[in-house]
Amino acid sequence: MKLIKNAIAKLSLVIGVLFMLSIQAQAMQGPQEVVKQTVDSMVAKLQANRATYEADNDALYDMLDKTLLPALHVPRMADLILGKQAANSATEQQKNAFVEEFKTFLLHSYATGLLNATGKEEVVYEPIKLAAGDDKVKVKAKLISASGEEFPIVLSMSNRRDTRWRAYNLDVAGIDFIRTYRSSFALTLKEKGID
Repeated sequence: MKLIKNAIAKLSLVIGVLFMLSIQAQAMQGPQEVVKQTVDSMVAKLQANRATYEADNDALYDMLDKTLLPALHVPRMADLILGKQAANSATEQQKNAFVEEFKTFLLHSYATGLLNATGKEEVVYEPIKLAAGDDKVKVKAKLISASGEEFPIVLSMSNRRDTRWRAYNLDVAGIDFIRTYRSSFALTLKEKGID
């Protein structure tokens, strides 16, 4: 009996250490690696399953939910879009409902864009400078279309009060995602409120 307890204790210790190493490896992954891994994974899944995704939007949304959304800080994006006044005056239930609706909006938006990709696009990343202790960074890249057009991309990323690097804003060809949607929602929020 004592031998079994010792074996269980050792196994628990090994599992605990492996779990901690897994968490540390994820936390140590840099912002550019998070972006590259996410993009590469989405492209590979799209190329392997394009016919399925074109026939079944839910399958595409599910893939994006599992592949893209972990790299985005959706609650922070939602707060930034709401703006300080709306975010601070909303109840927790209202904010959670907004985050869920915004998540659905993101999935549908990215799905449409992703299905239009040919698979011949290229993403070229600029080197990033990240000093020890930095908890915010901009990952800059260029999307080069199949026809050779270049679109600059800037992802604002942070790991502040978080266990991993996640994007909280996106700027494509000079169009700031947060600013654009904050502006488009502002009148509705002012006239009708968050609900």
